[in-house]
Amino acid sequence: MNSVWALLASIALIRTTLYNYLPEKLRLYISARFEEWTRRFNTDETMVFKDYQSSKMNQLFQAANLYLGESLPTISIPRVTVEKTENVRNLTFSMEKNTEMIDVYENIPMKWKYFSDYSQGMSKHEISWYELSFHKEYKSLVTNCYLPYILERANKIKERNRVVQLHTAARDFWTPKPVIIQHPMTFETLAMDGNLKKELVEDLDRFMNSKEYYQQIGKVWKRGYLLYGPPGTGKSSLIAAMANHLNFDIYNLNLSAVSSDFVLQNLLLSTANRSILVIEDIDCSIKLQNRESGIELPIKYQQQNKVTLSGLLNFFDGILSCCGEGKILVATTNYKDRIDRALLRAGRMDMHIYLTYCTFSAFKQLALRYLEISDHSLFHHIEKLLPKVKVSPAEVAGELMKTRDPKASTEGLIKHLEEKLIADGNSEVSPKHHSSLSQTSNCQVHKSSISLPLACDGASMDNVKSPGPKPDVSVKSKLTADGEGDNNFEKTDLVRDRSSRHNILQVIEDMEKELLSYKEAIIALQKKSCGTLNKLAGIKATI
Repeated sequence: MNSVWALLASIALIRTTLYNYLPEKLRLYISARFEEWTRRFNTDETMVFKDYQSSKMNQLFQAANLYLGESLPTISIPRVTVEKTENVRNLTFSMEKNTEMIDVYENIPMKWKYFSDYSQGMSKHEISWYELSFHKEYKSLVTNCYLPYILERANKIKERNRVVQLHTAARDFWTPKPVIIQHPMTFETLAMDGNLKKELVEDLDRFMNSKEYYQQIGKVWKRGYLLYGPPGTGKSSLIAAMANHLNFDIYNLNLSAVSSDFVLQNLLLSTANRSILVIEDIDCSIKLQNRESGIELPIKYQQQNKVTLSGLLNFFDGILSCCGEGKILVATTNYKDRIDRALLRAGRMDMHIYLTYCTFSAFKQLALRYLEISDHSLFHHIEKLLPKVKVSPAEVAGELMKTRDPKASTEGLIKHLEEKLIADGNSEVSPKHHSSLSQTSNCQVHKSSISLPLACDGASMDNVKSPGPKPDVSVKSKLTADGEGDNNFEKTDLVRDRSSRHNILQVIEDMEKELLSYKEAIIALQKKSCGTLNKLAGIKATI
């Protein structure tokens, strides 16, 4: 025992002597050679991942934090940090400082240790790092396979846990604090044509799984969708369903708020990867020249335009669109024919999706969701009415929500559709299923060989379909019972509606044509009214 203490004392004396009398360079050389000699007997190798490297966040440190945090709930470890923030969907687990865990990759143990300390100096701040230890014979496997695997898994965990956020542009920049989107719409709850929905979902999934394929063929990994159709047919709801399906943030861009093409390019560059960029009503936000229309854009609009057609084309698929990956561009419009064809070609708008009024397929989806029925004896009446009535899926859903009783809800929808059918000037309604006729009509018609168009429940004879041309719905005209036309329309709204043609003379000519069509419609309606009155007089005489 005395000999051991004597040996230790001798080593300490030699160490002190070397430290005091040998030059610093010589001491460092001896220390390095000693560590190299002892390393020969050590079979493990260690990699260090610091949280910041050259004042920038180390991606490997972040990836290790996410990757190890996913495994922590399933293993036995003394202390674990648990947190939940509004920007993530699930709980987040992380290691406490000075703790370790074992991860197994391809049956090889990987020892992870987490350390945390405070930096030295005037401005003290916390520094953190991971140490990964493994057998040195697996160094190539760790470098070429294990670490890339951690990066890939971490990206998937990050995408799965993040919440969908809405970014808007203000003063040529995206707002620094996006809004969390809590829109419940999904493809399961979205009412649209079943085949079209299936085609769109398959296209989105195929795009998300084609990153390597796009790189192989030399194309930028991005995709464009054009949503067009009448107002109120679910374009915004479809965008929300796409964002929830992909778990992508939405960047909502109003072109009228962009000051120049240069700012438009900067906004594109600052959008995050794997996101959806939305331009709603692309034909209305700014006055873009449609080069195939043959109508010259007025000078005042050319001077007012801050974003040009050329700038928008470069924005869609120019060299700057190559920056980033996994981006989706969605543009919406009510009038596809008003958009320049250059914006619609493949590479800019790869898939055109027409959203029409409610179809029978969409109705069945709504009935299953709202009433929990897949079939009913009254469904065939709705199937016959829907092609004749312009009603949006949202309007149908509103009718189905009025009561949860399937029979009452379905009858209420049939009544609503038939009322719209009469209001639109179509008299092809079966009296058997028109509940409003039996409830509010004061006239009863018994068996007769004469088929009459009836207007009851507040609908006047003016709604009877006339053989003349139907007036344009852009002008608000009300016909009185005496056949006189009260052309009470707002000229400013009409001019604004026609302003897309950018030609005032053409607007005036259209107004003249519409007034002539009203005159012809009134004459035809007067003739029809006279004939109907004669028939009613004959029926009254028989009664």
